[in-house]
Amino acid sequence: MNYKKNKSFQLFLISQGISNLADAFHFIAIASLLMNITKSGIYASFTVIATPIASFLFSPFAGSLGDKIDEKHLILIICFFKSITALLFNSDSSIWSIYLLMLILAILEILYNPSKKKIIVNLIDSKEIMVGNSILSGITGFMFIIGPVIAGIIIEYIGVMAIFKVNSILYFLSGISLIFIKAHSHRQKEPKGKVGFKWNIYLDMKKGFKYLNSKPLIKEIILVNTITSLAMASINIAFYSFAFDILRVTSKIWGIMMSVFYGTSLFAMLISINFNKMIQKMDYLFIYISIMIISTTWFLYSILENVIIIMILQFIEGTFISLLTIVLNTKIQIITHRDFTARIMAINDIFNNIGKLVAAIFTYTILSIQSVKVVFMLNFIILFLYGIYKSLSSLIND
Repeated sequence: MNYKKNKSFQLFLISQGISNLADAFHFIAIASLLMNITKSGIYASFTVIATPIASFLFSPFAGSLGDKIDEKHLILIICFFKSITALLFNSDSSIWSIYLLMLILAILEILYNPSKKKIIVNLIDSKEIMVGNSILSGITGFMFIIGPVIAGIIIEYIGVMAIFKVNSILYFLSGISLIFIKAHSHRQKEPKGKVGFKWNIYLDMKKGFKYLNSKPLIKEIILVNTITSLAMASINIAFYSFAFDILRVTSKIWGIMMSVFYGTSLFAMLISINFNKMIQKMDYLFIYISIMIISTTWFLYSILENVIIIMILQFIEGTFISLLTIVLNTKIQIITHRDFTARIMAINDIFNNIGKLVAAIFTYTILSIQSVKVVFMLNFIILFLYGIYKSLSSLIND
C-alpha cells in the first residue's frame, strides 16, 4: 500500500513523533540535571556511553526477540516501561542512581530499535522504505527542533523535574497510538516441537551471524556504520565538555544548539526524498563523501569558539549524519531477508556500540591529558582519511 494512504504507517509516524518529542525533552533535561549535580560537562556525557554498555548485554536478546514476537506489541510494552522509568528521576538522587536510570532507558532503547526498524519493512513496500525512513528522520528532526528549545524554557522557568513528568505522559501516549496499527508481522516460525515463548537466543543469533557472513554487502554497511559510530561517539562525548566548559553555554543555549543539530533531520528528509534517485545512483560514493564532509566540520570545531559559527557547523554536520543514517539503514532493510531483519539490526547495534565503547575509552583517556580540541582533530584525521580511501576505492571499482 502507498505510504500516503497507509493509515497504519501514519499512526506509526504519530507514535514516533510523540516518542521523539519525549526523547528531545529527555536529552536536554538529563544534561541539565547532571550539570546541576556535578558542575561538569564530562559527567553529563554519560548519556553517550550508556547505550553501548546496555548493547553488550541486550542486543542479542533484542534481535532474537524482534524476530520472534509481534513487533507492534513489543514496542508498545517498551513505551509503557519508558513511561514508568521517566517518573523515577529525582533531583535529590545520587549521580549513580541517575546513571542507573539512564542505563535502564538505554536498555529499553536497545530492545526497541530492531523492532522499530522491522515494523517499517512490514508496513510499507520495499521500494518506499527509503522514503519511509526519510519521513521518520524528518519527524525526528522536527521534534528535535522544537523539543530542546521548549525543554530549555521549561527548565529555566519551571524546573528540570517538570520535564520528566511530561515525558512519562508522552511515552504513554506513544504506546497508546500503536494499539490501532495493523501491521502484517513477519515472525520467524518456531521449529516443530518448540512451542511458546522458549527459544535458544544463542542459536538465533548464531544463525543471524551465519546469514550476515553470507552477505558481503551487509557486512560492508555494518563496517561503515561501526567506524562512523566510533568517531561520532567520540565527538559527542567531547562536545559536552566543549559546550559547557569552553563555550560556557547555558541550558537555554544548549537547547538551541541541540535543536539546530538534531533538527537537521528534517532538512535531510527533504534532500533524501527530492534527490532520492541521485543518491541511489551515487551509491557508496555518496556515503564516503558524506563521511568526509562530516569529519571536516570536526576540524573546524577544533579551531573555532564562536557559538554562532559552531551552530552553522552543527547544521552541516547534522544534515550529513542524518543523510548517512537514512541511506545506511535503508540499504540494510532492503538487502536483508525479513526472517533476519531484527537480528541483523541487532548485530549492527552490537558492532556500533562496540565502536562507541572504544570511543569512550579513547576520548576520556585523551581528555584526561589533552584539550577537547585534540579529540576533534584526531577524529577528523582518522575519518577523513578513511573517507578518501573508500571514495577512491569506490571510483576504481566502478
